[in-house]
Amino acid sequence: MVLTDISLSQDSEEIIYDLSATFKSGINLLIGPTTAGKTTLMRIIAGLVKPTTGTVTLDGVDITKIPVQQRSVSFVYQQFINYPSLSVFDNIASPLLAAKKKPAKEVVAARVEEMAKLLGLSPFLKRKPSELSGGQQQRVAIARALARPADIVLLDEPLANLDYKLREQLRAELQSIFSDEKSIVIYSTAEPSEALEFATDTFVMDEGRLIQTGKALDIYQAPKSVAAAIAMADPPINLLASTVDGKTANFGPESFKFSRPELSDSAKSITMGIQPGRITLEAASSKSVAIKCQVQLAEVTGSSTFVHVKLESGEQIVIEVEGTQNFALDKKLTAYFEPADLYGFEPTSGKAIFAPISGGK
Repeated sequence: MVLTDISLSQDSEEIIYDLSATFKSGINLLIGPTTAGKTTLMRIIAGLVKPTTGTVTLDGVDITKIPVQQRSVSFVYQQFINYPSLSVFDNIASPLLAAKKKPAKEVVAARVEEMAKLLGLSPFLKRKPSELSGGQQQRVAIARALARPADIVLLDEPLANLDYKLREQLRAELQSIFSDEKSIVIYSTAEPSEALEFATDTFVMDEGRLIQTGKALDIYQAPKSVAAAIAMADPPINLLASTVDGKTANFGPESFKFSRPELSDSAKSITMGIQPGRITLEAASSKSVAIKCQVQLAEVTGSSTFVHVKLESGEQIVIEVEGTQNFALDKKLTAYFEPADLYGFEPTSGKAIFAPISGGK
């Protein structure tokens, strides 16, 4: 499927800006913050919203003006929607029964049972959605969307409202379900971890613009802009104003030797960035730069602890350490980073100047 120069204006406000992209069969991941325009773009693809300009082409056919009822599209929303008065079986069967040419009862039953088995719903086919857990209800919504084969499957942050364990489980199941899928699957998310786990063709959006495409890890390691770096980092990438002159640089109050071929010898202001996971509490080498800081907050996420600290300059950064660790409020720490792990961005445009030599893993 090819999107060409798609734009959308409403009340003289531009919502989508001249967006062009090619989506292939299998999973395509659409990532960006909640205001990025992901849902709006998916609604345009589905035919629910008509673009102001541009075309949507599927297999060489322009489908831009084809109404949603005539498009081969399935849509799963963040807020899962099921028919409360119908059983799980009837919910899954509903798109098949709504088709102009209804399949035979045996065909419908076989397809429902296939989807139920795929999504672990076989024991619940006679129940109503209200009798299921939130995760099971979302599975029903997904099964219903997949029951009728479609050329395009749109999954709009389908796991966002589920707890961590359910998200992990369903994410793995979705990858398995769509691994051999001939449909074009577009999965939207605001979670960088999902993008990195799917490890597929990734499209980064920000404020209605498509700002970078490629494999998720490649974008994470070498973002083309601050916006792309922010979209692909959780916890958010640390960004501080810095001055570089081709020989030295500063990160917060600390100055250190620093040179990159992308930088000239004349003094220049840039935005310096580093991923929280690349800041450590022990020096890794003789080139490690030490920074004095004070604990402001420690967030335990399970596998990691995010330590929010204040530098002596008053600026704040986040350090990601492995495991569950306790950090007393106001405790003074010395943290370390490697100059090779730094990102550099133009302070005004946000355009990337350089990426970590190590790849920023």
